[in-house]
Formats: sequence, structure tokens, C-alpha cells
Amino acid sequence: MKFTFSLCFLLILIASCNNPDHSEGSAGNSKKANHVNCYRYTGNGDTIILKLLYVGQAISGSLVYDLNGKDKNVGTVQGSMKGDILIADYNFQSEGVLSTRQVAFKKLDDKFIEGYGDIISTDNKTVFRNIDSLNFNSSLALMEIDCDTSNQN
Repeated sequence: MKFTFSLCFLLILIASCNNPDHSEGSAGNSKKANHVNCYRYTGNGDTIILKLLYVGQAISGSLVYDLNGKDKNVGTVQGSMKGDILIADYNFQSEGVLSTRQVAFKKLDDKFIEGYGDIISTDNKTVFRNIDSLNFNSSLALMEIDCDTSNQN
């Protein structure tokens, strides 16, 4: 049931990325009531796509990891910005198993850099041990793209 809801939400979000009424905002204009921004990393056979729907202070969207040599993960994110860092829960399915893990992305100009750090598992959810000590030195920069372009892998 939870997976069905997540899949429906993901399909609605993808459809909204193609709707010009929701795509008026820009990445630098996070105060706009409702807007969608899309980001993508491609390199070395890897693709990461992040679509974010901003509704006031809340952020929801979709996140896809298609990493070379690993199973593809497709899911939804729900969270908010804490300064220049997006903190969100990533609900995804991989190998038929529904999982939840916390993700963090630091906003730098027109890109997001994923954060990494020590994690703990609690109540079927993986979270960062200390968000203040995350490392954002990854070379995987998700660049802002036109949401129509993000549908292509």
C-alpha cells in the first residue's frame, strides 16, 4: 500500500514537471509559493535525477539513483531546507524491498552536492548520526536542468 502511494505520487510529480504552470520558479527563487526544480548528475555510467516541488517551506519530489553496477533505486523525497542544506526522507524500492533513508544535499549556486556521514538504523529507517558533521566533498554535483530534459536517462 505504501509503495503504491509512493508510485502514484512519483507519477503525479513527473507529470507536474511537464506542466508550465508549476515550472515558473527558478532555483534561486525558493520563496515562490509553488515551483519545481530538477537536477541531474551523469558521468562514468551513473545517473542521479532529483526533482523537487517547493510548497512553502515543505519540499517533496522524486529521486532516482541509476549507478553503474548497482540496482536502480526509484523513490520519493520529503523534507525541507535547513539553511543551504536539503534534509529529506528518501522512500525507495530496490530489489522489491521498500526502504527509507535520510538524504542531505547542499545547495551551491545552481547545483546540489550530496552529503555523506555516519549513519544509524532505527525503526526501519536509516538516518545520519549527526547532520552537522556531514561531508559534502562529493564530485557528484547534480546540476540544475530543465524538468522536461530530466525525463531522459
